[in-house]
Order: sequence, then C-alpha cells, then structure tokens
Amino acid sequence: MNITFTYLSKPYCYITLLTAVLAASAPATPVPATDPGIEVRGTKYAQPRNAGLRFQRHREDVLQLPRKELGINPDKARNGSGIVLAFQTDSDSIRANFRILSANYMGSAFGLFEDGKLAKEFKFNPKTSEAKLEFERRGSGCFEIALPSFANVEFLGLELDGQLKKPSPPNAPVYVALGDSISHGVGQHGATHTTWPFLLSRKLNAELFNLAVGGGKVSVPIGNMLEDWKRIDYITILVGYNDLHFDQKTPEGFATQYGELLDAIRANHPDTPVYCISLLHTKKPTSEKTGHTANEFRTALSKLVGTRAQTDAHLHFVAGETITSAKNLQADNPKDPVHLGEEGAAMLADELYRIITRK
Repeated sequence: MNITFTYLSKPYCYITLLTAVLAASAPATPVPATDPGIEVRGTKYAQPRNAGLRFQRHREDVLQLPRKELGINPDKARNGSGIVLAFQTDSDSIRANFRILSANYMGSAFGLFEDGKLAKEFKFNPKTSEAKLEFERRGSGCFEIALPSFANVEFLGLELDGQLKKPSPPNAPVYVALGDSISHGVGQHGATHTTWPFLLSRKLNAELFNLAVGGGKVSVPIGNMLEDWKRIDYITILVGYNDLHFDQKTPEGFATQYGELLDAIRANHPDTPVYCISLLHTKKPTSEKTGHTANEFRTALSKLVGTRAQTDAHLHFVAGETITSAKNLQADNPKDPVHLGEEGAAMLADELYRIITRK
C-alpha cells in the first residue's frame, strides 16, 4: 500500500490519503536523491541504488562478520537511527519521497526540522511500502529530515517548486553513540528525533552517528570500525543489559571484553572523551541463566574504568543507575524492564549533557 501524508499547519496533525489523491498544486520539479544539494548526516555509508539512496550506519564488511563475534544483529543495524537529510530551498512546497524497505512493529516516524526546530512529525504504518512527505516552507527553508530509528528506508528524492541550495557544512563536533536498544531508540516509538542520543547531540550542537543496535552486546568490531572517522569529539557507551541476560557472561568476562572495546577505540582516537555508562535502572536486575546481577556488572565496569582512568584522563565512568529510576521507563508498557519512555530519554539526555559539559 502506498501512503501520502498531507499535513495541516500545526505539528503532529495529519491525515492519510491514497497516493492517487494528490494535491493539484504538488511540486513539479524533481530533485534526485543523490543531488549534491542534499547533505546526508549521521552515516559514512550511504549508497546510491538505481534512482535512490540507501543508508547504512555500519560498514558492510563489519556486518558480514559472524554474529557471535560481531555482537549485534546485522538486520537491526540496517535501521536508520540518527541519520538526517539536510537541504535548503526557497521552494514554498516540498515533497520528500521514500521507499520503506523494512520497518519495525514498534512504530516508525520521520521528524521534519526547519531552522533547527521540530516542525512536523510524519508517522507511518510499518506495512507501508512508500512514504511521501509533503510540507511547506515557513522560515528560511533550512530543512532536516530525521529518518525513522527502526525502519530501513530508501530516499527517492525531492519535488520542489523552487531552487535547492546546499546548506553550509555544519563543521560541528562529532558524537558517536555505541550501545544497545536503549540507545538505538526502543521506547520512543520509532522516531530518531526523540531518542536520547539525538536529543543529546542537539544540546551539544554535534553531528550524531548512532551506532547502537537493538539487542546489541559489547562489540569490539564496531570499536575497530571507528578507524573510518578522522575525528570524534564525544563517545558514549551504554551496553551490558544483553550481556547480562542473554550472553551468559560473567562480570569478569564482561569487563574483559569491554576493555578490548576501549582498546579498539583508543587505537584510532586516543584523546576523545569516552563516557562509559553503567546499566541503567532495571526491573530485572538478576540473570535467570547465570544468577549474576546488574550491580555486579556495574561494579566490574566501575573498576575497569577507574583503573584505566589513572593513565587515561579522557575516560569517564557514569553510574547509570543513579541518573535513572523506574519513573523513567515506558509508562505505556509497564512490563518492559529496562527501556526508557520519551520523557525518560529526554531526562537522560539532560543528565548526560550536564555531566559532559560539567554544567
């Protein structure tokens, strides 16, 4: 089924129409997905495909590694969390066209920003095959489209009634988020722009590369992959819940592998501030498989970071359980033992911004 989104003037108000019912004043000039006036942010691995553009957050050879070694699910890794399309236009009406290659049942949404502020949210059913985002210029025409966090989409280009102008290079700090579903965006209804790494990146005025993957564990190969970044200004690591509950790791084994991840990061980014966040508050603190606890994993990470920080002044431990609580978890899914709701994600972004900037 093909869906067209036609939006009213207020954010979040929308109606859904069949594609055949198109406004007579729809933009007429097509702009290809690969036009240099459209900047792709949040990934180094965008790939042209026929007339479209596909996005990948991780290098393909890394995703082809054996899953046990990789530590993440390569299919979930292909979702677009953190990726943004940026462009500037004097067009009064704009249409952005996408093909939905796959989408998660947890909900999916695009976020439209104009002049740095959220202007619209475009929600779609995961069974939808195409999405046409129609919107109007209200300000200077500096637009950003944040891709869904739990969908894999192909960008098919724009339709405009004016000219496209490539936005000035942001020259922004670079922020890389490593982790599992908490950072990928579970609990925020499939919208990149409500995940805590995205919210934190906006506070830092940084370009986000969200490499976190739902179900992920400590991943040394992703640490090695950071060789593709010439410069990184901030790194956060929030991982351990799946290592505790689904990988039968001991606290010592977790710390050992985590140390290997830090070694991989430091091989290419020796001076980047790295914030190692211990397990957040959880309703499920004990592994049914091993009997090990979240507190044991937290202690193991604290000791590891404390020891290494004696010779690495840019390595920081953040006690995740002290900045989160049960009230930060999903209110609309009380059986979920660990994932943040939208308010909890915003709170975590605020807390980490305070820690990173010492404000």
